[in-house]
Amino acid sequence: MRHIKLLTTDSLTLEYNAVEDYISATWHGVFTSDVIKQGYEQILFFLQKERCHKLLDNHYDVQGLWVELTEWLAHDWHPRAEKAGLEYHAAVYSQDYFSRLSTDRALNMVRNGIAKGFETVENGEAWLNSL
Repeated sequence: MRHIKLLTTDSLTLEYNAVEDYISATWHGVFTSDVIKQGYEQILFFLQKERCHKLLDNHYDVQGLWVELTEWLAHDWHPRAEKAGLEYHAAVYSQDYFSRLSTDRALNMVRNGIAKGFETVENGEAWLNSL
């Protein structure tokens, strides 16, 4: 079994890729402050539980501007995730212009260069699998 389902909500599906050893987070719908914070806290929980060092963060189907939470993601959540063992964070850009801007802003604020943006899931997976 390659993918183990960890969590499914209206806005987020989390799976563990047991072969390639990464958490896959697939977001859906409109990003709100509550959705983002709750979702990323769930991701952090499963990164720790699975002792996983890689995250494929798929924003492709996300809509909306969430620029007000980019600092929280980069300066609060990301340091905690790194302390929990996160070493590589591949984010797939949304097809929505405003969500893409927010994702790009958050990635640019993450220190250590461990977060990168990608146009497709396949490119993000390839990067994670090359590490």
